[in-house]
Amino acid sequence: MSILSEIKNKKTPMWRRLFLYMLALALILLLFLAVGLFFLGHFSTTGEKVSDNLSFQLDVYERQIDEQYEDLAMMGIALSRDTTQQIERYLKLNDISFVDLNDSPEHISGVQGAIFDTLYDELLKTDCSGAFIILDATVNSSLEGAATSRTGLYFQRGTLDETDETVLLFRGIAELGKSNNIMPHRKWRLEFKTTLIPSYDKYMSEAALPLEKSCFISDVVTLTGTSERGMHVIVPLISSEGTVYGLCGFEICDNYFKTHFSQPTQFTHLTCMLTKKQDGKLDTSTGFSAGILGGYYLAPKGDFTTDNIGNGLVSLNGSSSYVGMARDITLCSHSEYALTVMIPKTEYDRMVANNIISLVLLLFLLVFATVTFCVFFSRRFLSPLLKGLDQIRKQEHREATSTFVEIDDLFVFLAEQDRLNDKEKELLRRERDENADALESQKAEIDRLAYSRKSEVDPDDYEAFKDGIKSLTKTEKIIFELYMSGKTAKEIMEKLGIQESTLKYHNHNILGKLNVSSRKQMLRYATLLKQENGG
Repeated sequence: MSILSEIKNKKTPMWRRLFLYMLALALILLLFLAVGLFFLGHFSTTGEKVSDNLSFQLDVYERQIDEQYEDLAMMGIALSRDTTQQIERYLKLNDISFVDLNDSPEHISGVQGAIFDTLYDELLKTDCSGAFIILDATVNSSLEGAATSRTGLYFQRGTLDETDETVLLFRGIAELGKSNNIMPHRKWRLEFKTTLIPSYDKYMSEAALPLEKSCFISDVVTLTGTSERGMHVIVPLISSEGTVYGLCGFEICDNYFKTHFSQPTQFTHLTCMLTKKQDGKLDTSTGFSAGILGGYYLAPKGDFTTDNIGNGLVSLNGSSSYVGMARDITLCSHSEYALTVMIPKTEYDRMVANNIISLVLLLFLLVFATVTFCVFFSRRFLSPLLKGLDQIRKQEHREATSTFVEIDDLFVFLAEQDRLNDKEKELLRRERDENADALESQKAEIDRLAYSRKSEVDPDDYEAFKDGIKSLTKTEKIIFELYMSGKTAKEIMEKLGIQESTLKYHNHNILGKLNVSSRKQMLRYATLLKQENGG
């Protein structure tokens, strides 16, 4: 039975009615509170909370990525200008052209020596994992594969610790590195293989001034001879006359990315990904990922398809399932990437389940507390009231008092009513006695009339009386019979529930139809008729 139907039920006890009213009021207040919290943003679903938190994480992640690659582009431009000046200074001092570097170990060594400190200094003050300068020349053009072999320098940090200034020589002249206390990398090579540099020919052919419009971000590649992957921010080396000397820039390897872009977060597991922009899917091989700060995470592998699930969230399905948020971003003016922050779907499902359990428990506690308080206060409020009603039922209210002013007023009122009732009873008793005396008088009159001589009655009037009885209406016959039974006018009015004027009206009609002039004459004729009928 609903609360409203319980309240409307007239047979519901007073305490239960009060309880139901209080419960209905409490539930309405809780409903308004919930609606208010909802519109104020303090009451939201798990999806909305996760969406808000992931959106915040994505904003932070985007800001870090954008600042990082913008800084690398600016540092790359500075490196390009300084390196170009060093190269041109060397060429001028030695009175040679750039093409004279080919097949000249002496000049290649000289150019690398001239640009060595510049590259080293830029690496140490740049937030990255490596720095490189590729010159469009080779030490021996007659060797097989010389067309895709290029000289230059490539430095890598020895560790990911920013305070550690250990640098390794990945590409370049080993003796030059050793003389500057930079040891060769375990996978050292003398020259670069341009076939392992994605879009090398494109970068060279599209190089142009100003340098700000010629910054490129390479695809992710596996660094030669290692299992480590990396991407490069590339800036061309261009003379003021437009001669392209080569390329330079900075490296970001996957281990550096994981360390540098790990996120502080409230999630147990969080994965941030930077991948090439593709419609409808994410290819993890085209970018890097990072986890939570100070923690470990399992880097996602393979392709992931995305589907919208509401609140700005997407589901990512592949080798494993995630729930996250994605956003497109442009790096270095023309490189399109997708940023994604995501948590495992199992964690999201657990959060949903925990939120539902929390809401159910909260609702249960609120309802339990509401019902308990309603029962307590309704019974506490009604206890003195019920006690007062019990005193009234036991006729103990005349001298009783209560804690309610209204109950005390009721006691006074009932005591006054008792006094008035006693007075009314006394009046009724006296009236009854008077009516009894009148009845006895009427009976005596009827007896006297019964013994009156028949010769005292006019025969014609008597016959008219008997004929008139037949013409009486139903109501008039009832009133006539009541008169015959000895009822007084007041008793007839009470019995039939009619006014005195109504009774007078019927009396007039009855006397007229019976052809008598008074009730006394009517009763005399009625007595004679009763005697004739053997009554």
